[in-house]
Amino acid sequence: MKYKILSLLILLAWLGSASAATFMVNDVVITEQNEAYRLNARIDYRLTQEVQEALSNGVPLTLRVELVVGKIWRSFWEQNPLSRTLRFQIRYHALTELYRVVDMQTGEEQSFVTQDAALYALGEIGDMLLVSRSALMPGETYQLHLRADLEIESLPLPLQPLAYLGRGWRLTTGWTRWPLQP
Repeated sequence: MKYKILSLLILLAWLGSASAATFMVNDVVITEQNEAYRLNARIDYRLTQEVQEALSNGVPLTLRVELVVGKIWRSFWEQNPLSRTLRFQIRYHALTELYRVVDMQTGEEQSFVTQDAALYALGEIGDMLLVSRSALMPGETYQLHLRADLEIESLPLPLQPLAYLGRGWRLTTGWTRWPLQP
């Protein structure tokens, strides 16, 4: 009987961990300037209680943004003109009581007083070069595929099994698609 109750409590905790927290892609604007496509986007990062607790206890989180520009109808063997992964890390430092955000592509660091301010800054993609017009075939229709998620593989090793099994750690926008207008 004890094991049934314990199993039920674990199941309820697992089901309850999927709170309203999620990642969402908002306000995507793709513009063409100087024969190149540029991206401005807003990603809303909302963390679950488990992830917030880990962050508050000094666990660094890596957020990954995947960008793919491809033809709407393409052959399997054709390469996409753009396939890029951006990584950003957020970490809380208890001693200074600051959140540190690192752009892992450039090494640029910023510090924020609140978690909300740090997550807001992480979600801002401004005037990023996607692909030049010369890399696209004339007469073809292209679109941007964008996804943002929490990179579980970058968590400390003892935390990874819990993150893979716990629903509260699976934070992603899922793939969203946006047309590139000529």
